[in-house]
Amino acid sequence: MIREFKGKKPLISKNAIVDETALLIGNIIVEEHASIWPGVILRADEEEIVVKRNACVLDKAFVEAPKKVIIGEGSIISHGAIIHGSEIGENVLVGIGAIVLEVRVGKNSIIAAGAVVTKDVEERSFMAGVPARKVRNAEDSEIKRIKEIASQLWNKAKWLR
Repeated sequence: MIREFKGKKPLISKNAIVDETALLIGNIIVEEHASIWPGVILRADEEEIVVKRNACVLDKAFVEAPKKVIIGEGSIISHGAIIHGSEIGENVLVGIGAIVLEVRVGKNSIIAAGAVVTKDVEERSFMAGVPARKVRNAEDSEIKRIKEIASQLWNKAKWLR
């Protein structure tokens, strides 16, 4: 469902895929080859949400924009994750059920499943825990795998149409 809020309506690229059960409200831009999966809620009733090219927001994730939200190119927001007023860099994996609260996450980073991120994350970080802390640097093989998964998800998302 696509809903206008105070004159702002989501703008969705004709080359993006948004599942019919997703709910997009307000000032949202979904760029080409981005995919929004079943049960996702994107609510931009205060500031803007931008889902960049090749990004994937997976089932039942919730994104709210009390501050501008950017989901970076090629990033994956996993099932049930919550993004609140944050900027996610490119090629970032936010794990299942992770919560990211009003921070910046540097590109090529991994947020472990269930982590709660309350401080900015530098590039190439692997973050885990509650509250999340840097466990180590993200490895080249992991960054490569994020890109592969994002590509696989795009191919799978075509079935959502």
